[in-house]
This record gives sequence, structure tokens and C-alpha cells, in this order.
Amino acid sequence: MAVPINYENTPAPQKIALQVNVPHITNSGVRNNTHFIRVTVAGMSLEDIMISLPSQMERFKGVKIRDQSGKEIAAKTEVTKERLSISFDQPLAPGNSLEVQFTGVQSRISGGRVLLYGVTAKRVGLQGEIPIGTARVDIPDKS
Repeated sequence: MAVPINYENTPAPQKIALQVNVPHITNSGVRNNTHFIRVTVAGMSLEDIMISLPSQMERFKGVKIRDQSGKEIAAKTEVTKERLSISFDQPLAPGNSLEVQFTGVQSRISGGRVLLYGVTAKRVGLQGEIPIGTARVDIPDKS
């Protein structure tokens, strides 16, 4: 036999608050012919960040690394056909964010109009790279 429920006396559902305590991608996209990836630093300071370049990317003119206020971050970059490595002159402390900008991007897109950038980092005090995530850049139609 079914019994009616009195919802007025039922406690409110519990809310779960998650606090992200690891570096993570907060945004990615394209402005004109500049692709950007925004990363928030959390948990521990970052020494380096590495970005796997999509196979569809033919070339780009340059790379800029900026903080949340738009100021350039001092860093050394090394580019190979498959990867961009960024070594910061000073480790980036938790609470900061950075934006990596690929300027003058030229790519060949077949099929989907999406580029995927794999992002990893080295944290101060830990050996090896840790995965941060995959940044998705949707390429707008040129119509």
C-alpha cells in the first residue's frame, strides 16, 4: 500500500562542495587567429607547463604567457613539432592563473572543427609531469 509523503517535514538535500586543489584548465578558445588556454594554479607551485600541440596545427607565429592581470610572465619556451614546453623563471604560486596564447595560428582542419591541446605540468617538490587536462579550441567558420 502506498503512503503519501509529507514533503514539508523532509530535510533539504545535502549539498556537496568540492574544492579543487590541483592545477586545472578554466577556459580555452580562440580570439581572431590567437588560441588561448587559461590555467589556474592550485595546491602547489608550478615550475613548468607542457602543451601537446594538435596534429592539425601547421604553425604559429609566437607564444605569450600572461597572468590574470594581463602582465607577461617571465619564462623560457621550447617548441618542437609535437609540444610546447614553458619553464617559468619563478615558480607560479597557488592562487595565480596564467593564459598561454598561441599567436598567428595556421591549421589544417579536416572533418571536425576542433583542436585539442593536452596540458601537463611539473609541480614544485614533485618529480615527473602531472596531467592537468585537455583544452578544447573550437574553430569558428570563416563564412
